[in-house]
This record gives sequence, C-alpha cells and structure tokens, in this order.
Amino acid sequence: MFVEIALASSQNATLFTSRMDFGDFILLAISLIVLFAWIFSIMYILWWWVLLILSGGKDDKIKPAINSIRYALIGLWVIVLSIFVFPKLAWLLGLDVSKYSSPDKIFVKIKELWDTIFWNGTSSSNVNFDSWKSTGTLPTDFSDL
Repeated sequence: MFVEIALASSQNATLFTSRMDFGDFILLAISLIVLFAWIFSIMYILWWWVLLILSGGKDDKIKPAINSIRYALIGLWVIVLSIFVFPKLAWLLGLDVSKYSSPDKIFVKIKELWDTIFWNGTSSSNVNFDSWKSTGTLPTDFSDL
C-alpha cells in the first residue's frame, strides 16, 4: 500500500511515503508533535495574555489568566527538556534511538515541516538580502518573496 500526502502542489513536497523506514516515521511523528505543541502553546499564551490585558484589574480574571500562562510556559519547558532528555534516557537503557531522536535531527525535521506546511514547500532563504544591502534601498517589487 502506497501512502503519500502531497501538501505543496507546486513543489510536490511529501510528508508520508511508503519508502519511509520506521525510524523516519518516528522522527516525523516526534517532529510533528513538537511543532504543533509549540504552535498551540504560543497561541494559548497569546490568548490568555490578551485576556489578562482585558481583565480590567479584576482578581477573578487575573488569576486564571496568569495561571494559564504559567502552565503553558511549563509545557514549553517540558517539550524542550523532553527533546534533550529522551535521547539520554534511551541511551542509558541501551536503546539505539540516535537516528530519530537526536535534537539536531528533530530541529532540522521541524524546519522542513514548517517550510512544507506553512511556506508551501518554499524556503524564506530564497530572498536575496545582500542585493538590498548593496543598493541601500528596498525593492519595490515583492513578487520574489
């Protein structure tokens, strides 16, 4: 059975293929979980921050907002720590998980996922900032962005 999901039709970028081995699938799953956990945590913090600002100084509205922001920040710390602690724990248990659980591979895969999902397969690094610096002016045509 061939499973393939094309997200960016212009680049034909794929996330899942039948040619993936188990380690690649686990790396993709970990990276997706971390990426969306970060996105939802940041959105949660921003939402409760707005509610904190709009609370009008009422204690019954301030305390839940501050506690929710605190729990979201704790969640972000747990995500970051799990990325770095899990490979060490697996190594202590004698498991070879270096292919799919090393932090550098996870962060590279998260960047690939971000570019594939949110930038339609194109990277923002295609913008030539050096030409802007040499002329001293910003371009008037932003079609290359």
